[in-house]
Amino acid sequence: MSKFIGLIRNEHMKTFRRLSTWIMFGIAAALLITIAAFTAYYAEDSSGDWRADTEQQMQDLQKQVENGDVEAAAVQQDLTTMQYQLDQDIAPVQSDSLASYMESVMYYCAPFLILFIAIIAGGLVSTEFGTGTIKLLLTKTPSRFSVLTSKYVSMFITTVIFFIFFIGFSFIVGGIFFGFNGFDAKSVIFDNGETVTNNLLASTMRDYGLNFVQTLIYATIAFALSTIFRNTALAIGFSIFISMFFPTISFILSRYDWSKYILFNNVDLTVYNPGNVPAVDGMTLGFSIVVMAIYFVIITVITWFSFMKRDVTA
Repeated sequence: MSKFIGLIRNEHMKTFRRLSTWIMFGIAAALLITIAAFTAYYAEDSSGDWRADTEQQMQDLQKQVENGDVEAAAVQQDLTTMQYQLDQDIAPVQSDSLASYMESVMYYCAPFLILFIAIIAGGLVSTEFGTGTIKLLLTKTPSRFSVLTSKYVSMFITTVIFFIFFIGFSFIVGGIFFGFNGFDAKSVIFDNGETVTNNLLASTMRDYGLNFVQTLIYATIAFALSTIFRNTALAIGFSIFISMFFPTISFILSRYDWSKYILFNNVDLTVYNPGNVPAVDGMTLGFSIVVMAIYFVIITVITWFSFMKRDVTA
């Protein structure tokens, strides 16, 4: 067991010795600060009477319906939500608040998280083949299985570290720009014909957890490509291509019922949050978890089998 922990530590040291890893952390930090600065600059003044503003918005929507500018059904949810806020005395979430900022960070930065981890995972094994160090590594370690598993565990830990960094740094930056308050901010959502409330900060943390699952799936795919391909550029490039374009392709195909069995239509579990809908009718949270689990097993079996049979002398 101590040898396996040593392998994980060794892989981790390799990852964080690379300049590219710290560049990604720097890009992430700059991105979080930029989002906070733009939010603070363009945020509307929240010092006014929110009840009066909400009532005015309702009146404006009703006038648009009376004038025939919009259909009544199109604005019914908005009217119902705003009336619920007035009845329950729930102020709208202000954009210049810590909770709203962290929600924005999660929404805008999730693709960057996937991209960063895909780049790291895409080079974990292929780099060893490219530099020839895989021969030395396998010579020192009796088990190929333990070598590959240690690399995957290291990738998992790196993913956790990136998520902790995004959450922790966004909390600090958001607190500096908007103040460390507003933890009880609530969002009002219209879901399945009913109006429900969510604690915005708690729902954002839940979404981070759901996005972690999504990121781990993409990282596993990138790790598999890194194991199968000897060329690091090819493995990383294909990993980036998959993470950027395959979800769009899957969404286009979502008009067909069979597309619910496509992995990329199941990885985003936030579609099962209140107010959202899945890509294909009839999909459930349990269904998506089962589909991801099946794909995960298939991908990992192919990855480990490929590595165990790989001729490292070539």
